[in-house]
Amino acid sequence: MTDLGPSAAGRMPRSAWVLGWLCLADQLLQLQLRGLTDSDPVWVLLSVVLSALVVGWFSAGVLQARRVRLVIAWILLCLSVLLRVFGTLSEPGPRALLDLLVSIGQVVALAALCATPYFRGQRDRTQPPSRAFGGVIAIAVVVGVVGGVTAPADGSGASVQLRIGL
Repeated sequence: MTDLGPSAAGRMPRSAWVLGWLCLADQLLQLQLRGLTDSDPVWVLLSVVLSALVVGWFSAGVLQARRVRLVIAWILLCLSVLLRVFGTLSEPGPRALLDLLVSIGQVVALAALCATPYFRGQRDRTQPPSRAFGGVIAIAVVVGVVGGVTAPADGSGASVQLRIGL
């Protein structure tokens, strides 16, 4: 029998890639809306590094079906949808609708990821992560970097500000 490559259970599911790209799109939309932070460059650099590390670590946990990080991701994504529903209802418009659709897409992509053979194999610890694991984590790290340079939602312009932008 010939080796035809990784099994379906071993390949990184498309839903993981979709989730990663939707998170990046969401973060870029927030950057476009709020602009760059005007905090002191040292604090911005620290925020960028911490955001990249935290988002990358959480993403790795989600892709490896680590229960606590997965539950936290579910909570954050569902809260995001809920808040964006309220935001869309209070200030309807194309931008609010786009933000809501991206958030809903993230929840759908996470649900699809959780239903894949890859995810089941990770949860059961019966297979190593896919070779494409690093690519999805790289997207997550970029999400963290963009979050670290994005101005805060409250509009505060404090020069000393440490934020972890998710």
